[in-house]
Amino acid sequence: MLTQHHTNVLAGTLDEGRTANLLLKRWFLITLLLATWVPIVFFTLLASSAAESGGLWGVKIVFIFLGTAHVPATLVFYTDKQFAEIRKSHPVRYIYVPIFLIVVTGLLFAFASLTVQAFVLLTYWSWQAFHYGRQNVGMYAFASIAETGRAPQKPEKLVIEAATVLAILGTLKVLGSAVAPPFLHPGFDFLYRFGMIAFLVMVVVSVAVYIKYFQQTSLFKTLFFFTAVLFFAPVFISTDNNIGFLSYAIAHGFQYIVFMSVVSATGADVRTSLYKNLTVFLIFLLLVGFVFWRVNDLREMTFIKGTWAFARTADFLFGAVLGATMSHFVIDASAWRLSLAKQRSYMTRRFFFVFGQGRHDLQD
Repeated sequence: MLTQHHTNVLAGTLDEGRTANLLLKRWFLITLLLATWVPIVFFTLLASSAAESGGLWGVKIVFIFLGTAHVPATLVFYTDKQFAEIRKSHPVRYIYVPIFLIVVTGLLFAFASLTVQAFVLLTYWSWQAFHYGRQNVGMYAFASIAETGRAPQKPEKLVIEAATVLAILGTLKVLGSAVAPPFLHPGFDFLYRFGMIAFLVMVVVSVAVYIKYFQQTSLFKTLFFFTAVLFFAPVFISTDNNIGFLSYAIAHGFQYIVFMSVVSATGADVRTSLYKNLTVFLIFLLLVGFVFWRVNDLREMTFIKGTWAFARTADFLFGAVLGATMSHFVIDASAWRLSLAKQRSYMTRRFFFVFGQGRHDLQD
Protein backbone atom coordinates (compact mmCIF):
# COMPACT_ATOMS: atom_id res chain seq x y z
CA MET A 1 0.00 0.00 0.00
CA LEU A 2 1.40 3.40 -0.99
CA THR A 3 2.01 5.86 1.82
CA GLN A 4 1.67 9.63 1.37
CA HIS A 5 5.46 9.82 1.23
CA HIS A 6 5.62 7.27 -1.59
CA THR A 7 2.87 9.12 -3.43
CA ASN A 8 4.74 12.40 -3.16
CA VAL A 9 7.98 10.81 -4.37
CA LEU A 10 6.17 9.22 -7.34
CA ALA A 11 4.49 12.52 -8.21
CA GLY A 12 7.83 14.30 -8.02
CA THR A 13 9.45 11.73 -10.29
CA LEU A 14 6.65 12.09 -12.84
CA ASP A 15 6.98 15.88 -12.74
CA GLU A 16 10.74 15.61 -13.31
CA GLY A 17 10.08 13.29 -16.26
CA ARG A 18 7.58 15.71 -17.79
CA THR A 19 10.01 18.60 -17.35
CA ALA A 20 12.85 16.64 -18.95
CA ASN A 21 10.62 15.64 -21.88
CA LEU A 22 9.49 19.23 -22.37
CA LEU A 23 13.10 20.41 -22.42
CA LEU A 24 14.09 17.70 -24.93
CA LYS A 25 11.10 18.55 -27.09
CA ARG A 26 11.98 22.26 -27.14
CA TRP A 27 15.62 21.57 -28.03
CA PHE A 28 14.55 19.16 -30.76
CA LEU A 29 12.17 21.67 -32.36
CA ILE A 30 14.62 24.56 -32.11
CA THR A 31 17.42 22.44 -33.59
CA LEU A 32 15.18 21.38 -36.49
CA LEU A 33 14.28 25.00 -37.26
CA LEU A 34 17.93 26.08 -37.16
CA ALA A 35 18.94 23.09 -39.27
CA THR A 36 16.48 24.28 -41.91
CA TRP A 37 16.93 28.03 -41.92
CA VAL A 38 20.69 28.39 -41.38
CA PRO A 39 21.71 26.70 -44.67
CA ILE A 40 18.84 28.36 -46.58
CA VAL A 41 19.93 31.81 -45.38
CA PHE A 42 23.61 31.03 -45.96
CA PHE A 43 23.26 29.75 -49.52
CA THR A 44 20.72 32.41 -50.45
CA LEU A 45 22.63 35.42 -49.12
CA LEU A 46 26.30 34.48 -48.76
CA ALA A 47 27.39 31.39 -50.71
CA SER A 48 27.31 33.00 -54.17
CA SER A 49 29.90 35.56 -53.08
CA ALA A 50 32.23 33.06 -51.42
CA ALA A 51 35.66 33.05 -53.05
CA GLU A 52 37.45 29.70 -53.30
CA SER A 53 39.33 30.42 -50.09
CA GLY A 54 38.61 31.98 -46.74
CA GLY A 55 35.96 31.50 -44.10
CA LEU A 56 32.83 31.59 -46.26
CA TRP A 57 34.27 29.03 -48.66
CA GLY A 58 35.18 26.75 -45.76
CA VAL A 59 31.66 26.98 -44.33
CA LYS A 60 30.21 26.24 -47.77
CA ILE A 61 32.35 23.11 -48.17
CA VAL A 62 31.42 21.84 -44.70
CA PHE A 63 27.72 22.46 -45.38
CA ILE A 64 27.85 20.66 -48.73
CA PHE A 65 29.70 17.73 -47.18
CA LEU A 66 27.14 17.34 -44.38
CA GLY A 67 24.26 17.75 -46.82
CA THR A 68 25.66 14.92 -48.92
CA ALA A 69 26.70 12.76 -45.98
CA HIS A 70 23.18 12.51 -44.60
CA VAL A 71 22.27 9.78 -47.12
CA PRO A 72 24.33 6.92 -45.61
CA ALA A 73 22.76 7.71 -42.21
CA THR A 74 19.88 5.54 -43.44
CA LEU A 75 22.13 2.52 -42.80
CA VAL A 76 21.38 2.99 -39.10
CA PHE A 77 18.10 1.18 -39.78
CA TYR A 78 20.13 -1.85 -40.91
CA THR A 79 22.17 -2.02 -37.70
CA ASP A 80 19.26 -1.39 -35.34
CA LYS A 81 17.91 -4.55 -33.69
CA GLN A 82 14.59 -2.88 -32.90
CA PHE A 83 14.06 -2.05 -36.57
CA ALA A 84 14.87 -5.60 -37.72
CA GLU A 85 11.26 -6.80 -37.54
CA ILE A 86 10.12 -4.00 -39.86
CA ARG A 87 13.01 -4.64 -42.22
CA LYS A 88 12.44 -8.40 -42.39
CA SER A 89 8.71 -8.00 -43.01
CA HIS A 90 9.36 -5.94 -46.16
CA PRO A 91 12.41 -7.53 -47.87
CA VAL A 92 11.49 -6.13 -51.29
CA ARG A 93 11.59 -2.52 -50.10
CA TYR A 94 14.55 -2.86 -47.74
CA ILE A 95 16.74 -5.38 -49.58
CA TYR A 96 15.85 -6.16 -53.18
CA VAL A 97 14.85 -2.70 -54.47
CA PRO A 98 17.99 -1.01 -53.06
CA ILE A 99 20.23 -3.68 -54.61
CA PHE A 100 18.40 -3.31 -57.93
CA LEU A 101 18.70 0.49 -57.94
CA ILE A 102 22.39 0.46 -57.01
CA VAL A 103 23.37 -2.12 -59.64
CA VAL A 104 21.18 -0.87 -62.50
CA THR A 105 22.03 2.80 -62.02
CA GLY A 106 25.71 1.93 -61.77
CA LEU A 107 25.55 -0.01 -65.06
CA LEU A 108 23.66 2.80 -66.80
CA PHE A 109 26.34 5.35 -65.93
CA ALA A 110 29.07 2.92 -66.90
CA PHE A 111 27.71 1.86 -70.29
CA ALA A 112 24.58 3.80 -71.38
CA SER A 113 24.57 6.82 -73.69
CA LEU A 114 24.69 10.39 -72.37
CA THR A 115 21.05 10.86 -73.41
CA VAL A 116 19.93 7.90 -71.31
CA GLN A 117 22.01 9.17 -68.40
CA ALA A 118 20.39 12.61 -68.77
CA PHE A 119 16.92 11.12 -68.38
CA VAL A 120 18.10 9.11 -65.37
CA LEU A 121 19.30 12.36 -63.78
CA LEU A 122 16.04 14.15 -64.60
CA THR A 123 14.12 11.32 -62.94
CA TYR A 124 16.46 11.37 -59.97
CA TRP A 125 16.20 15.15 -59.43
CA SER A 126 12.41 15.06 -59.67
CA TRP A 127 12.22 12.17 -57.22
CA GLN A 128 14.68 13.96 -54.96
CA ALA A 129 12.47 17.08 -54.77
CA PHE A 130 9.47 14.85 -54.00
CA HIS A 131 11.49 13.15 -51.25
CA TYR A 132 12.39 16.54 -49.76
CA GLY A 133 8.72 17.48 -49.71
CA ARG A 134 7.70 14.25 -48.01
CA GLN A 135 10.23 14.92 -45.28
CA ASN A 136 8.73 18.40 -44.85
CA VAL A 137 5.31 16.83 -44.32
CA GLY A 138 6.84 14.45 -41.79
CA MET A 139 8.71 17.24 -40.02
CA TYR A 140 5.50 19.26 -39.71
CA ALA A 141 3.67 16.18 -38.43
CA PHE A 142 6.27 15.74 -35.66
CA ALA A 143 5.99 19.44 -34.75
CA SER A 144 2.19 19.29 -34.75
CA ILE A 145 2.13 16.20 -32.52
CA ALA A 146 4.74 17.71 -30.20
CA GLU A 147 2.80 20.95 -29.82
CA THR A 148 -0.85 19.90 -29.94
CA GLY A 149 -0.81 16.14 -29.48
CA ARG A 150 -2.43 15.48 -32.86
CA ALA A 151 -1.47 15.11 -36.51
CA PRO A 152 -1.82 17.99 -38.99
CA GLN A 153 -5.11 18.62 -40.75
CA LYS A 154 -5.40 17.30 -44.30
CA PRO A 155 -5.52 20.80 -45.94
CA GLU A 156 -2.29 21.71 -44.13
CA LYS A 157 -0.56 18.67 -45.60
CA LEU A 158 -2.04 19.36 -49.04
CA VAL A 159 -0.50 22.85 -49.31
CA ILE A 160 2.91 21.47 -48.31
CA GLU A 161 2.54 18.73 -50.92
CA ALA A 162 1.47 21.32 -53.53
CA ALA A 163 4.66 23.25 -52.85
CA THR A 164 6.59 20.04 -53.49
CA VAL A 165 4.95 19.44 -56.88
CA LEU A 166 5.69 23.01 -57.95
CA ALA A 167 9.29 22.66 -56.76
CA ILE A 168 9.72 19.72 -59.14
CA LEU A 169 8.75 22.04 -62.02
CA GLY A 170 11.38 24.53 -60.91
CA THR A 171 14.01 21.85 -60.41
CA LEU A 172 13.70 20.69 -64.02
CA LYS A 173 14.99 24.09 -65.15
CA VAL A 174 17.51 24.81 -62.39
CA LEU A 175 19.21 21.39 -62.52
CA GLY A 176 17.84 19.72 -65.62
CA SER A 177 18.80 22.35 -68.21
CA ALA A 178 22.47 21.45 -67.83
CA VAL A 179 21.97 17.85 -69.01
CA ALA A 180 18.64 17.70 -70.87
CA PRO A 181 18.46 17.60 -74.69
CA PRO A 182 17.92 21.12 -76.13
CA PHE A 183 14.38 20.33 -77.34
CA LEU A 184 13.27 20.08 -73.69
CA HIS A 185 14.53 23.55 -72.69
CA PRO A 186 11.49 25.57 -73.87
CA GLY A 187 9.21 23.22 -71.96
CA PHE A 188 11.34 23.60 -68.83
CA ASP A 189 11.16 27.41 -69.17
CA PHE A 190 7.36 27.30 -69.43
CA LEU A 191 7.02 24.95 -66.45
CA TYR A 192 9.32 27.19 -64.41
CA ARG A 193 7.23 30.31 -65.09
CA PHE A 194 4.00 28.43 -64.42
CA GLY A 195 5.44 26.98 -61.21
CA MET A 196 6.50 30.43 -59.99
CA ILE A 197 2.99 31.89 -60.43
CA ALA A 198 1.33 28.82 -58.95
CA PHE A 199 3.73 28.91 -56.00
CA LEU A 200 2.63 32.46 -55.16
CA VAL A 201 -1.01 31.35 -55.33
CA MET A 202 -0.20 28.40 -53.10
CA VAL A 203 1.35 30.72 -50.49
CA VAL A 204 -1.88 32.76 -50.40
CA VAL A 205 -3.89 29.54 -50.00
CA SER A 206 -1.57 28.42 -47.18
CA VAL A 207 -2.30 31.64 -45.28
CA ALA A 208 -6.04 30.93 -45.64
CA VAL A 209 -5.51 27.38 -44.38
CA TYR A 210 -3.47 28.68 -41.46
CA ILE A 211 -6.23 31.14 -40.50
CA LYS A 212 -8.83 28.36 -40.71
CA TYR A 213 -6.99 26.27 -38.12
CA PHE A 214 -5.54 29.18 -36.14
CA GLN A 215 -7.12 28.07 -32.88
CA GLN A 216 -5.28 24.74 -33.13
CA THR A 217 -1.84 26.23 -33.57
CA SER A 218 1.06 27.46 -31.43
CA LEU A 219 4.20 29.50 -32.04
CA PHE A 220 6.35 26.49 -32.90
CA LYS A 221 3.65 24.88 -35.02
CA THR A 222 3.22 28.17 -36.93
CA LEU A 223 6.95 28.40 -37.57
CA PHE A 224 7.11 24.83 -38.82
CA PHE A 225 4.05 25.22 -41.03
CA PHE A 226 5.41 28.21 -42.92
CA THR A 227 8.91 26.72 -42.94
CA ALA A 228 7.50 23.70 -44.79
CA VAL A 229 5.34 25.83 -47.10
CA LEU A 230 8.20 28.20 -48.05
CA PHE A 231 10.95 25.55 -48.06
CA PHE A 232 11.23 25.51 -51.86
CA ALA A 233 10.83 29.27 -52.37
CA PRO A 234 14.56 29.68 -53.30
CA VAL A 235 14.05 27.67 -56.50
CA PHE A 236 11.80 30.47 -57.78
CA ILE A 237 13.99 33.27 -56.42
CA SER A 238 17.01 32.43 -58.57
CA THR A 239 18.28 29.80 -60.98
CA ASP A 240 21.75 30.11 -59.46
CA ASN A 241 22.68 26.68 -58.13
CA ASN A 242 23.57 28.02 -54.68
CA ILE A 243 20.16 29.63 -54.23
CA GLY A 244 17.89 27.57 -56.44
CA PHE A 245 19.06 24.17 -55.21
CA LEU A 246 21.79 23.94 -52.58
CA SER A 247 19.94 26.19 -50.12
CA TYR A 248 17.09 23.79 -49.49
CA ALA A 249 18.99 20.61 -50.42
CA ILE A 250 21.50 21.19 -47.62
CA ALA A 251 18.65 22.15 -45.27
CA HIS A 252 17.01 18.81 -46.02
CA GLY A 253 20.26 16.99 -45.21
CA PHE A 254 20.65 18.86 -41.91
CA GLN A 255 17.06 18.01 -40.95
CA TYR A 256 17.71 14.33 -41.62
CA ILE A 257 20.88 14.33 -39.53
CA VAL A 258 18.89 15.77 -36.62
CA PHE A 259 16.22 13.07 -36.97
CA MET A 260 18.72 10.23 -37.29
CA SER A 261 20.81 11.57 -34.40
CA VAL A 262 17.75 11.17 -32.18
CA VAL A 263 17.10 7.66 -33.55
CA SER A 264 20.71 6.71 -32.78
CA ALA A 265 20.90 8.34 -29.36
CA THR A 266 17.59 7.03 -28.01
CA GLY A 267 18.24 3.55 -29.36
CA ALA A 268 20.61 2.92 -26.47
CA ASP A 269 19.75 0.63 -23.59
CA VAL A 270 19.17 2.67 -20.44
CA ARG A 271 22.43 1.23 -19.14
CA THR A 272 24.32 2.59 -22.16
CA SER A 273 25.48 6.16 -22.61
CA LEU A 274 23.33 8.02 -25.12
CA TYR A 275 26.35 10.13 -25.99
CA LYS A 276 28.35 7.03 -26.91
CA ASN A 277 25.70 5.97 -29.44
CA LEU A 278 25.54 9.48 -30.86
CA THR A 279 29.33 9.69 -31.14
CA VAL A 280 29.49 6.39 -33.02
CA PHE A 281 26.76 7.62 -35.37
CA LEU A 282 28.59 10.89 -36.12
CA ILE A 283 31.91 9.12 -36.76
CA PHE A 284 30.15 6.71 -39.12
CA LEU A 285 28.51 9.68 -40.86
CA LEU A 286 31.86 11.36 -41.44
CA LEU A 287 33.60 8.26 -42.78
CA VAL A 288 30.90 6.88 -45.09
CA GLY A 289 29.70 10.36 -45.98
CA PHE A 290 33.15 11.17 -47.35
CA VAL A 291 32.76 8.40 -49.94
CA PHE A 292 29.42 9.82 -51.11
CA TRP A 293 30.86 13.32 -51.21
CA ARG A 294 34.00 12.60 -53.26
CA VAL A 295 32.93 9.74 -55.53
CA ASN A 296 32.51 12.02 -58.56
CA ASP A 297 36.14 13.18 -58.22
CA LEU A 298 37.31 9.74 -59.38
CA ARG A 299 35.77 10.37 -62.80
CA GLU A 300 37.80 13.56 -63.21
CA MET A 301 41.23 12.11 -62.41
CA THR A 302 43.50 11.99 -65.45
CA PHE A 303 44.85 8.48 -64.90
CA ILE A 304 41.28 7.21 -64.38
CA LYS A 305 39.92 8.89 -67.52
CA GLY A 306 42.81 7.57 -69.57
CA THR A 307 42.10 3.90 -68.91
CA TRP A 308 38.86 2.33 -70.17
CA ALA A 309 38.49 -0.14 -67.29
CA PHE A 310 39.21 2.48 -64.63
CA ALA A 311 36.87 4.99 -66.27
CA ARG A 312 34.01 2.50 -66.47
CA THR A 313 34.59 1.50 -62.83
CA ALA A 314 34.51 5.12 -61.71
CA ASP A 315 31.33 5.71 -63.73
CA PHE A 316 29.76 2.62 -62.18
CA LEU A 317 30.63 3.82 -58.67
CA PHE A 318 29.12 7.23 -59.41
CA GLY A 319 25.91 5.62 -60.65
CA ALA A 320 25.88 3.21 -57.72
CA VAL A 321 26.01 6.11 -55.25
CA LEU A 322 23.15 7.72 -57.18
CA GLY A 323 21.24 4.43 -56.89
CA ALA A 324 22.05 4.26 -53.18
CA THR A 325 20.59 7.74 -52.78
CA MET A 326 17.40 6.66 -54.55
CA SER A 327 17.33 3.63 -52.25
CA HIS A 328 17.42 6.10 -49.37
CA PHE A 329 14.22 7.63 -50.83
CA VAL A 330 12.56 4.21 -50.98
CA ILE A 331 13.58 3.17 -47.45
CA ASP A 332 12.58 6.43 -45.80
CA ALA A 333 9.19 6.41 -47.50
CA SER A 334 8.35 3.40 -45.31
CA ALA A 335 10.55 3.80 -42.24
CA TRP A 336 9.03 7.13 -41.21
CA ARG A 337 5.40 6.42 -42.15
CA LEU A 338 3.51 6.93 -38.91
CA SER A 339 0.30 5.57 -40.44
CA LEU A 340 1.88 2.08 -40.28
CA ALA A 341 1.52 0.43 -36.86
CA LYS A 342 5.05 -1.00 -36.51
CA GLN A 343 6.75 2.17 -37.74
CA ARG A 344 4.57 4.31 -35.47
CA SER A 345 5.47 2.15 -32.47
CA TYR A 346 9.18 2.33 -33.31
CA MET A 347 9.21 6.11 -33.81
CA THR A 348 7.04 6.72 -30.75
CA ARG A 349 9.62 5.01 -28.59
CA ARG A 350 12.60 6.74 -30.21
CA PHE A 351 10.92 10.16 -30.05
CA PHE A 352 9.26 9.56 -26.68
CA PHE A 353 9.59 13.25 -25.75
CA VAL A 354 7.62 14.25 -28.87
CA PHE A 355 4.81 11.73 -28.39
CA GLY A 356 4.41 12.40 -24.68
CA GLN A 357 5.72 9.00 -23.52
CA GLY A 358 8.07 8.11 -20.71
CA ARG A 359 11.63 7.01 -21.43
CA HIS A 360 11.42 3.35 -22.46
CA ASP A 361 14.00 0.65 -22.18
CA LEU A 362 14.12 -0.23 -25.87
CA GLN A 363 15.43 -3.68 -25.17
CA ASP A 364 11.94 -4.80 -24.03
